[in-house]
Amino acid sequence: MREKYRTYLILVLVGFLAACSSGGAQLEGELVSTEKRIKELGDAIDGGSLRNAYMIKQYAQVLSQSRPELAPLLTELSKEATRSNPLFQSLTSRYSAVRNETEAFDSWVEKVEELQLIQSAADTESFNDALSDTVNVIADLSQGELARVNAVSKKTELQSNDAKDYGAGSQYVGNPHYGHWSHGSGGSLWAWYGQYHFFSSMFGGNRYYYNDWAGRRGYSYYHDVGRGSYTSRSQRASQNDVDRRARKQFGSGNRYKSPYSKTRSGATGMSKSSLAKQKSAFKSPYSKTTASTSKFQSSTRNSGFRTSRSSSRGK
Repeated sequence: MREKYRTYLILVLVGFLAACSSGGAQLEGELVSTEKRIKELGDAIDGGSLRNAYMIKQYAQVLSQSRPELAPLLTELSKEATRSNPLFQSLTSRYSAVRNETEAFDSWVEKVEELQLIQSAADTESFNDALSDTVNVIADLSQGELARVNAVSKKTELQSNDAKDYGAGSQYVGNPHYGHWSHGSGGSLWAWYGQYHFFSSMFGGNRYYYNDWAGRRGYSYYHDVGRGSYTSRSQRASQNDVDRRARKQFGSGNRYKSPYSKTRSGATGMSKSSLAKQKSAFKSPYSKTTASTSKFQSSTRNSGFRTSRSSSRGK
């Protein structure tokens, strides 16, 4: 009997070691693939092969000539077409956190899942589509002079989604790469990061309250297509925390609607990779978290511009 038990323990140990070995090999493979994908994206950015990066630079140049008072803001937005883009910076940081083990993961499986999300986000076609948010921010600033890309016109978008016009930079509101939700007795209020504070100082100091924005927001690529892959684990945990706070404060009497309870329409001309992301973006309720999110702990702290196949007037 004792011999059988010893044999059983040996088999269990061998199986465990085999699983660890297999997991380590898969993790190493994903690290190599992720590094390669990020390098390819960086090269595409540097080489000017991303159409929407080109559109950002051209739109900013055209609008700065007709609206010189917007030059400081447009200078900042032009950086979105470079490696300084916060989405690209986030991808490199997330990859480094896995590679250098500066972020806590419960298992190699969670590391692989994170790396696969980074690879999906670093796909050049997807990243090009993600840049449409910035192109359309500039297009909306032009008040119809420049066309939106990969999205319907502002008027059509607001009408089809019964959305509220939140003014300049509305595509960025709620995107953790451009600001954060600060909490107070009246609810969570959107606060821009320093370089994007122009949206507040130059356009009348619009105030965005989470509970209001959540139910009346319009379409953006980040929120309706790319959030799953362009959001880090810490950012996702923060998003769920904001949602829980709002549900607790405003949830009674159907006063609160999650910003992700339904997808907003408005996307046009997206790549196949983005279409795949869009189909899976709203499969689970916003209030639910993945295992990796709920267990998250960080050791670091915590050409013709007006017409194109996928362009539309920004009126």
